[in-house]
Amino acid sequence: MSNTPTQPEPTLPPFDPATFNRQITRAAIVHRLAIGTTLAMLAAILLVPALLDTEAQRLPTLLAVFLVPAIWLPITLTTQRVARLLPQVGATLTTDPERAEHLIANALNSRPVMTWARLLTYHRLAALRHQQRRFDETASICQHILSQPLTGPAAAAKPSLLLILTEAHLALGNLVGAYHTLSELHRTRLGLAGAMQRLALQTRYALKAGAYEHALDHGRQKMQLAELMPPPQCGVMHAMLAEAAKQTGRGKLAAWLWERAQLISPPHLFDQLKQGTFNIEVVQHEDTAHEPA
Repeated sequence: MSNTPTQPEPTLPPFDPATFNRQITRAAIVHRLAIGTTLAMLAAILLVPALLDTEAQRLPTLLAVFLVPAIWLPITLTTQRVARLLPQVGATLTTDPERAEHLIANALNSRPVMTWARLLTYHRLAALRHQQRRFDETASICQHILSQPLTGPAAAAKPSLLLILTEAHLALGNLVGAYHTLSELHRTRLGLAGAMQRLALQTRYALKAGAYEHALDHGRQKMQLAELMPPPQCGVMHAMLAEAAKQTGRGKLAAWLWERAQLISPPHLFDQLKQGTFNIEVVQHEDTAHEPA
């Protein structure tokens, strides 16, 4: 048996906006140069032969045959490799954060890569930092990704980024930031899971802002939606509504909601809820990685 020590998993440094901007700019430049070279080769094939003799007409075609694949092949292969890493990150975020960080580090160290793949890698980093409760870093990463044009496969990450950013703002006590991201979420098309997460975050926002009556608006519909959530999130929703009922003097409703929260929640979570700690993870990571066609 070998006594060679295993290599430590690479640990990413804190998020650096300058590094992010540099990587995104580099990816965009490489992509544009590749497209520009391809278009130039196509133009040469179509236009140059008309100006040259028969023997010279073959040159643009030969250049295109060898040069275009030489440009696109490394970009495509590296991007595909990164795209295959991203679902693995999503699968290990909660079960093995060290492994997730190792995979993200490998993806960020891969180049050349298309911009959408780089942005989705940072999306996974935001989800990991959120899971680790490093909310300052989470918020910064999400804000920088959302400041970029989200096109191609990266466009599907916008709802998740807004949900994560909203929860990070709430955890940091940034009600102004949470208000703006919730407003953006209401303008964003969400599936059922995203809509339930938005409801939970909106309820948390109302409690933090002291808008207890607003938190109880359409209470019956909110409780029905809560029943569709996974048990931890369902328990949190009932606890938040119970707190709103208590603050508005509806004692019987509050007692009933607390009983439901206790029935649904594991003991350690219910203890947190009774202490008024509602900032557990209500955002569930949704994988949005796709390999290029």
